Amino acid sequence: MVVNDPEFIFNELKKTAPSDRVSFPPPVASILDGEFLEYEEGKRMLMRFPIKPEYDNPFHITFGGVYGMFFDMAFGPFSGLVTQAATTSLDMNITYLKPLSIKDEYVYVEAIVESLSKQFLILSGKAYKTDDTLVATCTSRMMIFDPSRMKI
Repeated sequence: MVVNDPEFIFNELKKTAPSDRVSFPPPVASILDGEFLEYEEGKRMLMRFPIKPEYDNPFHITFGGVYGMFFDMAFGPFSGLVTQAATTSLDMNITYLKPLSIKDEYVYVEAIVESLSKQFLILSGKAYKTDDTLVATCTSRMMIFDPSRMKI
């Protein structure tokens, strides 16, 4: 089943986290202005983020770390939907292929499940310009954990 309803995705995400221990969406979501575009249950998710001048380095190219934020902002919610549990990133590896700038307007980030076990989730991701030019790839290992064991 492919879902194109951001409200459905948002409501599903709220179900995965105990409301008294988690703030959702995280504060960075209001900075990145990501949009949920598609969710294919247990397989993939597609998000879109605007490219803003605030993301520029001195050469008017998007900072590499912002790519990481785009991937993390897609992987985090997607991991909750896939596992129906809390997760945390153990690592994230990004390969940069092309620059982004404000003239690109948006970047599309696709998150894909590569492997799921009882304790770990491995995701891959691809970031594209609006014209389908691949700008970066990413992989991440995530640990699935019980939030009741957190001391917050």
